[in-house]
Amino acid sequence: MINFIIIGICVVMFILSKIFPQMYLYFALYPNMAFSMPWQLITSIFMHATITHLLLNMFVLFFFGTYLERLIGAKKYILVFLISGIVGNLAYILYCHITGSYLPSVGSSGAIFGVMGALAILHPRLKVVIFPIPVPISIRVAVGLFALIDLILLPYSFKTGIAHISHLAGLITGLIFGEVLKKDVRNLNNKRKGKLRLKKFKFKKNR
Repeated sequence: MINFIIIGICVVMFILSKIFPQMYLYFALYPNMAFSMPWQLITSIFMHATITHLLLNMFVLFFFGTYLERLIGAKKYILVFLISGIVGNLAYILYCHITGSYLPSVGSSGAIFGVMGALAILHPRLKVVIFPIPVPISIRVAVGLFALIDLILLPYSFKTGIAHISHLAGLITGLIFGEVLKKDVRNLNNKRKGKLRLKKFKFKKNR
C-alpha cells in the first residue's frame, strides 16, 4: 500500500537527516528560497524536526491514511496527500511573505490534514478518539475542532512553532478532494455491493 511507502520514506528521511543534518538545508521548506529550490515544496513534506514530531504524524497517518487509501485507491490517495501538502506549503510561503518572518518548515501535517478533510466528506460517520475528549466523536466534529484551534492560534504561529496556515490550507484542499471524489466512492461501493450479492446468489444456486 502506498501509505506504508510514504511512512517508510518519512522514517528513512528522518534517520538520514539525523546522520546528515545538512539535508535540512536542501530539503526543508525555506519560504524565501522555495522558488529557486522548488523541490522543497515536496521534500519538506517527508522531513520532520524531532522524533516526537515524526511519531505523532506517522501515528495519525497510519490510521487515517490507510483508511482513505482503501476507500479511494492508491492513485487518488497519493494525489490527495501530495497536493494537500503542496498547497499547505504554498500557503505557508504566502503567510511568511505577509508577516515578514521566514522560518523554515518541515512535516507532513498539511498533507495529513488533507487526508482527514477528505475522510470527513467521504465517511463523515467515522468515529475517532482525540485527547482529552474521553468519548468517540465523528471525524467531522474532530476536523472542525482542529480547524478552530488552528484559526485561534494562527496569529501566534511563530511562537507555537507550528505552521497552522499549512494545516488549514491542507484541510481545505482535502475537503475539496472529498467533494470531487464523493461520486466515485459511491459508485465503487455500489459495485462492491453488487459483486457481494452476485457471489451470494451463486453460492445459494450451487447448493
